[in-house]
Amino acid sequence: MLGQFLSPLINTRDDGYGGNTHNRLRFVMEVLDAVRAAVGPDFVVGMRLTADELLKGGMDAAECIQIARAIAETGQLDFFNLLAGAPYDDLGLAGWIPPMGMPSAAHLSIVGGLKEAVDLPVLHAGGIADIATARHAVSSGLLDMVGMTRAQIADPYLVQKLAAGNEDSVRPCVGMGYCVDRVNQGKDALCGHNPATGREQQMSHVIARDTELQPQRW
Repeated sequence: MLGQFLSPLINTRDDGYGGNTHNRLRFVMEVLDAVRAAVGPDFVVGMRLTADELLKGGMDAAECIQIARAIAETGQLDFFNLLAGAPYDDLGLAGWIPPMGMPSAAHLSIVGGLKEAVDLPVLHAGGIADIATARHAVSSGLLDMVGMTRAQIADPYLVQKLAAGNEDSVRPCVGMGYCVDRVNQGKDALCGHNPATGREQQMSHVIARDTELQPQRW
């Protein structure tokens, strides 16, 4: 809803909450003030924001930078969760959650451009499905944190395997989109590449080695 108030494509109000960037930002500022007042100064608050709607008539990169700077200057926010594009239809949603056949991590440079303009940590979750890409994004200074939702649906032990030096054993997300399709239907998230995900009460992600199994000679 906050993003829709910010977007001139969606927000066509002609009162104090629409018509120009300042007015479209008013509701966001009021929400941030209310959230901070409710949780106090020590609670971490982040906000998801597009770095460029990539649509004619929508917010471009320059306006998104203007908005992000205005929000950051309030001191009410601790980090930005940045994406690019706008999920106003199925194609826009696919840009946020790219399936197989679409470029992965396609918006890193856009997110990196906004990161340079604000003095807040930046998280980005938009089609980063593997550790190598995440490592590149952080080490290149394009962002500070990586969100990898579907990657950890495919392998909930991704971080544990990385910490243990077992990166090669990570079960990769292949962008099948089965999880997204089910969630959009109001169903539980399952993974077409990991049968245990969403079925943990019936099937364990970790399969113990059978110590009693004896090798057979044929």
